[in-house]
Amino acid sequence: MSNNVVIIVADDVPVGTVVAVAKRADSQVRAVVAGSRELAESVAGAGVASVCWVPQPEGVPTEALAGVVAQKVQQLAPAVTLAPNAAASRVLAGAVAAALDAAVASSVVAVNFEDGKTVVERLVAEQRAVETLETTAPVVALVSDGAEDVEESAPAPIEEVAAAVLAPMTVAGIHEGESGGADLANAQRVVGVGRGLTSKDQLALAEALAGALDAEIACSLSLCDDYRWFEHARVVGTSTQRIAPRLYVSVGISGQPQHMTGVRGAKTIVAINNDPEAPIFRNCAYGIVGDLNKVVPALTAALS
Repeated sequence: MSNNVVIIVADDVPVGTVVAVAKRADSQVRAVVAGSRELAESVAGAGVASVCWVPQPEGVPTEALAGVVAQKVQQLAPAVTLAPNAAASRVLAGAVAAALDAAVASSVVAVNFEDGKTVVERLVAEQRAVETLETTAPVVALVSDGAEDVEESAPAPIEEVAAAVLAPMTVAGIHEGESGGADLANAQRVVGVGRGLTSKDQLALAEALAGALDAEIACSLSLCDDYRWFEHARVVGTSTQRIAPRLYVSVGISGQPQHMTGVRGAKTIVAINNDPEAPIFRNCAYGIVGDLNKVVPALTAALS
């Protein structure tokens, strides 16, 4: 089995971590890029040895290029194919995995080769543990989000691949979801609400507290998917978005791992819940056991 590594990219996202993970296993990393010339040039300057560029025509979705990309990766015959955990790159990863009959791993933080095997390390248990996998089969891996800088290097050569046959797809339209003005990624203070709110009228209490703190409002997944009280842009959790405010105040949130992974980056967590056994009290700096109908207005008054 070869010990070479290929990265595939189709999103304009930072690739420093993907390239770093790849180069720790193979110093001559090759890249296959689907998208604009600018994207190909960006990846070419990120420390890879070469770039194979599949141009993306206007109005053509990434899915239409997936077969071409998969064919090119097959020709390179890598032991490991890495991709950033981003929407369009995931599309390519699926096509490549099918073409190579490859094992697939997500949340990957490291790959290497030992005794004729590929060894993959990935985050599990809500990123609290690292699982090590070994295989002799090809591997397609989505790299866990990271913040490694792009290595300074001379631009790699770019080979343009003409896509002779594209899948017959076009973009019919793009509809952006409602954001409701949410900017949780940059918020310094966030008030999060969960199923402990038994009535939509109680949202006014949390909103008043958020106003006193100059904070954004966030919610657990159930308040969006089940109750339909919030748009998806305000959901925090493993499968949605992760935030890192200076202060996170949870109101009526039990503290299940799916949600707590999303707020792990918060510097200070304050929890308000009427259940003294709620898991969130094991993950907060300050906990208040009490009726939110009394505790939240009292906090708001003290801050006003």
